[in-house]
Amino acid sequence: MTTPRITVNTAQAHRMGQRLLELGWKSAGYETLNAAIPSNSDRDAALNYFFFTSMLLFDFKNVEATLPDGRYIKGTDVYFHLARRAGEEHPGFWSAPVLATLTDADFNRAFSLTHDPAQPALPRMPERINLLRDAAAVLNTRWQGSVSRLLHQHPALRAPNQTGLLDTILAAFQGYSDPLFKKVFVFLKAADITGLWRPTDPENVLMPVDYHVIRLALRNGTVTINDPHLADQLRRAEPLTEADELPIRQAVMEAYHELIRTSGLSVYFVDEIFWLVGRSCCHYKRPPRCTTCDYSDCTVQPAFNYACPGHCPLAATCLGAHDTAYSTLLEPAITTIHY
Repeated sequence: MTTPRITVNTAQAHRMGQRLLELGWKSAGYETLNAAIPSNSDRDAALNYFFFTSMLLFDFKNVEATLPDGRYIKGTDVYFHLARRAGEEHPGFWSAPVLATLTDADFNRAFSLTHDPAQPALPRMPERINLLRDAAAVLNTRWQGSVSRLLHQHPALRAPNQTGLLDTILAAFQGYSDPLFKKVFVFLKAADITGLWRPTDPENVLMPVDYHVIRLALRNGTVTINDPHLADQLRRAEPLTEADELPIRQAVMEAYHELIRTSGLSVYFVDEIFWLVGRSCCHYKRPPRCTTCDYSDCTVQPAFNYACPGHCPLAATCLGAHDTAYSTLLEPAITTIHY
């Protein structure tokens, strides 16, 4: 019998879930989500904001900035800093009627730290602009430009008549075309936690699988790459096709679902833990902090009021903390708009 190339290690997923329970962490309030919303936003404006900004949550590797007040920020922090600023400087910016009228220069200016359209801070701006224009056009045509109207008409993620948001509705938007719905689940997380909206079937919300949580699943051993050639491709960051990448993401989603199911923890909470550990303790640009850490660039401690002992909090259970065959794995190298 042929061994599958990729398998979910359910026993390891259970152990990782138990480790999270042992830590006993409580969220400090997901305050970063509230802080991301422009201060002049009402409920509808905030829903619009998260609906459109979630579509652009892809490829923030190596994005970083130092703000005028001296703060260093990276990745999505840079993005949401600029997105919030755009909404505060131009009320209505994050609405379908306005997005449909903006020029390339308007978009590039909004996403420039210096307001210079020739120097946007984010990569792949033409793709991002096209996604926003497409979304604005679809929303204007089908739901009178209103995210609230869309959600009111389609309150469930899955529906018997295939009119759930995940069935067919959000597939109309290029920005939400991912078959595993990573950015949809980020939007749902933001809308739910901030009290803006919740689907009638929250049990259908799954983990948003991006490169940080993929890397954690591969390194901690909840997903096993049985194909030595594929494993070496991951370690060397060789470009993969979607045919190789998608099964990895599917297995990662299944592994986290098993962890969530058996631990009883919230999907949003588990996502927050693994995403923050991935961008702090087990980052792609530096060796994993399994046994020692200098506490630099850490977002785990403030998020959970955690008194870190100087090493990754998941090391006690992580297979990669004791085996380089796991700790040297990286997420798939692929250019995509999905994450």
